[in-house]
Amino acid sequence: MLQAMIASVTFLPMGTPAEEGYIYHIALLAGPAPIEVDGDLSDWEGLEAEVEPIGNVCSVGNVSLATGEGERLSPPDSSDLSGSFRCIADPENFYVALEVRDDKLVFGEEKFTQTWNDDSVEIYFDGDLAPKEYAEGRIDYDANDLQIRLSLGRDGRARLEGNALFGEKLFMFPGLWESLGMEGAIKERPWGYTAELKVPKIVFVAVPLMLGVRVGFQVMVNDDDDGGRRDSKISWTEDFRDQSWHTTKYFGRLLIDRKIKPSR
Repeated sequence: MLQAMIASVTFLPMGTPAEEGYIYHIALLAGPAPIEVDGDLSDWEGLEAEVEPIGNVCSVGNVSLATGEGERLSPPDSSDLSGSFRCIADPENFYVALEVRDDKLVFGEEKFTQTWNDDSVEIYFDGDLAPKEYAEGRIDYDANDLQIRLSLGRDGRARLEGNALFGEKLFMFPGLWESLGMEGAIKERPWGYTAELKVPKIVFVAVPLMLGVRVGFQVMVNDDDDGGRRDSKISWTEDFRDQSWHTTKYFGRLLIDRKIKPSR
């Protein structure tokens, strides 16, 4: 199990190389969020979660861990791949909603741990923003950092995978995220799909959520058009070389800056 029982949540450290320009201002609900994780985003209305575009194109293909080099392919147009996200928190959970425009949906083609080659979304958290010494090609995740990938299997059911640190290596056990209370859903649409994710804060943050708390955060979307390898990838922050799966250097921030009560 993840060793994510940390003592405190820190504020953004000075001099961090992370993308300081990418800060998503998040509302904290006074009670449990009135959200059912089913891929239908209608229950997000009235929750003061602003829509944020996912607009940076990443490298795809055989990206080298040592150099970060890879082929960078832009989607031909916004209907092929584009997206946006929203995020909100309640006292016990973070919720993320995504809208992805994708004219060719490919789910369920890849085995477990390989769904980055299918259509999928990736959500990343850094729960303590601990200062790190970043180095090219170095894995710097700690026990409070995680990647969550959400896709669909051949049976149409949500598949949760990603990367987490166990010992000194990043890998994932089938069913791990579900066993820790995470929930995910994808709903296909005529223009693409919508996705929802519920992440219990205790998985990576062990203190009460309150005004002023900052958490490292990243959102990425993979696109497969032909059932083969991934064709395109986009990112919230400027992680052009697709490095967030092993470094928090390019994470943006969630900043809790207001408390609200649901209108319903």
